Amino acid sequence: MHTSLPPPVGPGDRVGVAALSGPVDPARLEQGLDELRALGFEPVRARNLSSRAGLFAGGDAERLAAFHELAADAGLAAIFFARGGHGLLRILPAIDWELLALHPRAYVGYSDLTPFLLQVVSRLGLASFHGPMVAADFARGLDDAERGSLLAALAGDGPAELAGGEGDAGDGAGVAEGPLLGGCLSLLVATLGTPWAPDLSGSIWFWEDVGEPLYKLDRMLTHLGLSGSLAGIRGVVIGQVSGVEDEPELARAALESVREHLPGVPILSGIEAGHARPNLTLPLGRRARIEVASARLLVEIA
Repeated sequence: MHTSLPPPVGPGDRVGVAALSGPVDPARLEQGLDELRALGFEPVRARNLSSRAGLFAGGDAERLAAFHELAADAGLAAIFFARGGHGLLRILPAIDWELLALHPRAYVGYSDLTPFLLQVVSRLGLASFHGPMVAADFARGLDDAERGSLLAALAGDGPAELAGGEGDAGDGAGVAEGPLLGGCLSLLVATLGTPWAPDLSGSIWFWEDVGEPLYKLDRMLTHLGLSGSLAGIRGVVIGQVSGVEDEPELARAALESVREHLPGVPILSGIEAGHARPNLTLPLGRRARIEVASARLLVEIA
C-alpha cells in the first residue's frame, strides 16, 4: 500500500464542517467552530448541521447532498466532521468517490467515521486523519498536546511519535512496521461481510472504543478473528478503551484478549487516541513502527 499526504493545511485555510452521522448539538457546534477559528481556520458549514431526523443530522439524502456540496468546493483545504454517533454506514455506498478524487484534501474524524476514513485510504490513496471532531473534542477545548498533534499532522510535519503504556513483544524483538490502519473497533466489526470491510493484512492495526465492557470487546475481537480479518497483521496498537468502570484494568484485559487472538504479534497499548482526552491525531494509511521496548509508536508523516 502506498498513500500520499493530502496538500498541507494551515492557518488561514477554509475548512468544511460536515455531518454524516448523528444530530449536532447547536451549542457544542458553536463552541467547536470558535475553537477552529482560534486555530486560524475559516470554517464553512454543511447546510445540514442544524438538521435532525430521528437518529441523524437530517435524512440520508440530505446528509449526503450536504456533504457532496462541501466536497465539490475546491477551495476547502480540509473537511472536519462534527460528531460521530450513527448514520455513516447508511450512506457510505452512495458517496461520490470520483468527486472526492477531484479535490484531494484532509479528512478529520473518528468513531462512526472510521469506515469512511479507511475508504479514503484505499480508494483515493490518501492518508486520512483519525482526529478530533468539531462538536465533540473541539467543543470541550483541545489541550496543548491535541492541538500540536493535529496541526503537525495537517501540515505534513513529522514523523509523529506517540508514547504508549503496556506492551507485549510477541515472539521477536517487539518491533513491527506497516501502514497504520484501523479506528473504532465496533465500526470495523460492523463492516464485516460488506464491500466496506478493510483489508488489514500487513498493517499496524490500531483500534479503540468507548463504553464497551470486556466481554463485548472480546466478542468483537473474536468476530474479526473468525472472519479472517486479523490474518497477516504485523502489529497491534490499542488506543483509548474508555467510558467504563475500571478502565486501567479493562485496558490490560484488552491487551491480554488481543494476545490470545494474535499470538506472537507485537502489541502496544495506551496510545492516547480515541474517545477520551487527549485524542491525538493519527494519519491512517501512513507507514508506522511499533517499538515495544521503548513503548512508542512512530508514524511517518512527511
